[in-house]
Amino acid sequence: MSRIVIMEVAMKEEIPELYDIYFGGKVLFHYEEEFPFIVVGTTSSMGREAAIELLRGCEQFKAYHKHLFGTEVKSFVMDDKQFKKVDNWINYFHPNGIYR
Repeated sequence: MSRIVIMEVAMKEEIPELYDIYFGGKVLFHYEEEFPFIVVGTTSSMGREAAIELLRGCEQFKAYHKHLFGTEVKSFVMDDKQFKKVDNWINYFHPNGIYR
């Protein structure tokens, strides 16, 4: 079972408000397990709590990920238009030197 599925199930039970932000369908979300990193796309339908979490660099998500798996996760936030343009996140970040 993938880490993100484990995290989604655990978060739904333990921190439902954080679950709503990331898995409630109000933001665009990508998780890359190999490196690990997340990319979140802002949308006009996200709420105030989501905006605060994303402005803070996804700090609650990162803390929960570290709690569950003992590893840090990097995050990147962008608008939904840019998010939808990317087909391969590893190619998007690594050739540009953003995450190494």
